Amino acid sequence: MNKKKIILLTLSPISHRTAEENLGLGYLTSILRNNDFEVEIIDAWLKEMPVEKVYEKVINKNVLFVGISSYMSNTISTIKLIKDLKNHNSEIKIVCGGFGPTFYPDQYLNNSADIVIRGEGEQVILNLANHIAKNLDISDIEGISYKDKQGSIIHNEAQSLIENLDILPFPARDTLTEIVNKKSTINVLSARGCSGNCNFCSVVAFFKLNEGKVWRSRSIKNIVDELEELSENGIKHIKMIDDSFIDGDRDAEWVKQFKKEILNRNLDLKIRGSIRADKVTDEILSNLKESGFYSFSCGIENGSEKALERMNKKATLEDNKNALELFKKYNYFVQMGFILFDSETTKAELEENYQFLSNYDWTITKGIFSEMFSAQGTTFTNKLKNDGHLLESDFLNNNNKYNLSNNEIYPIYNALKIWQKSHSILYDKVIDPLSSPKALDYDKLMDFYDIAMDLKQIDLKIFRNVLDLSYKSSNTVVKKYIGDEVNTKEEFYNQIDIKVKKLYKKNNIFYNANKNPFI
Repeated sequence: MNKKKIILLTLSPISHRTAEENLGLGYLTSILRNNDFEVEIIDAWLKEMPVEKVYEKVINKNVLFVGISSYMSNTISTIKLIKDLKNHNSEIKIVCGGFGPTFYPDQYLNNSADIVIRGEGEQVILNLANHIAKNLDISDIEGISYKDKQGSIIHNEAQSLIENLDILPFPARDTLTEIVNKKSTINVLSARGCSGNCNFCSVVAFFKLNEGKVWRSRSIKNIVDELEELSENGIKHIKMIDDSFIDGDRDAEWVKQFKKEILNRNLDLKIRGSIRADKVTDEILSNLKESGFYSFSCGIENGSEKALERMNKKATLEDNKNALELFKKYNYFVQMGFILFDSETTKAELEENYQFLSNYDWTITKGIFSEMFSAQGTTFTNKLKNDGHLLESDFLNNNNKYNLSNNEIYPIYNALKIWQKSHSILYDKVIDPLSSPKALDYDKLMDFYDIAMDLKQIDLKIFRNVLDLSYKSSNTVVKKYIGDEVNTKEEFYNQIDIKVKKLYKKNNIFYNANKNPFI
């Protein structure tokens, strides 16, 4: 056993979602422990631990290095922690990984991080730990960035993606007690990557930085072995965090074999997952239902064919409609990913989207307003830069702002955004038990679902009225209308909030997330 401990940690992000398991830390911990390293996990999001408390837990320990998993939404606190640790002890070695450091390695290194792991981390962190433990030169380690003795930033060649995911040990579950106590689901990853190529997706951009197959699957036996192990530890509610549970060479026959393995082991699980609309078939949804799936998120994104083409979605409008009808047939909860605005949205597309949202008003959405997020490294952001539409790129807040091409859209955009902002906390509070989701029985989830549907009907009326006003009235009139609606309905929404709080108390769950930082 190595004498010095490795601490792997993540800080609370600025998020409108409640805390969930960081599976990346679990995988890194497991592979290090299997190679005789002592590892401590500090998941500050799950433990509701401020950055100052994390600092106190780390600073007096004899560590080989501190590894920080950084989301794009906890960059500010991560940089603060790095600088505070370095100010106290300049010799402490800090390694950063995750989406933030992968896309912004120079910025992390210039803010006192010693080493950045770019992309998938298991092979890299083990190699790095062995080198640091033996005080070896790190210049030959693939997948890292660092500063040389002269202060120049060096980006080593990228590490190839892990081809056979079955070789990875199951992730360490050090935080299992916190997850169960919060009535959160246990995260399981059955595949990595996505064979799609949506222009706004940072997942695709992340995995394309490395050589190898972007989408890779674990074997059915390997997946169900982990599910069985969790079941034996009393776990029933599972969240499959694959970008799409059906992808690559997974088809109806694969799903049948997966179901057979689940049933043969008598596993009684409640599973939530994600799936691409173009992968949905009647047979697949039927068999997944028998396997324990009850809920899906599906990146529908838009109700206009032109907008879908612009997003480079593989799913067509017809695919989206077919998927939604089948979800309804099998009585799945469906959180519909939706992007109402991007830089090239037209009024005709907004009309199409109003009709689409009205036709599928039973789906779960986060309110009526949404816009395409401009993440670093994505095709969308690169195009904005090339076209001169990118207004601001903020590393610390990860806030890339951009212009809308069609000025006639701004009155609608601004009005719906004002409406959404006035109720965003309530929207997120209502759907969090459905989307995170929480480990609740179906009838208890339905209580939240019913409220979400009531709110959605109001949103659709607002959307329709704003569209109609935009045709015949000035921007000032549209703005006054939305301001009056917010004020008029304030007491109604306050009463809804009281009702939701009572449901949280009744089910012994908590909502302690932030206001949506992306609106």
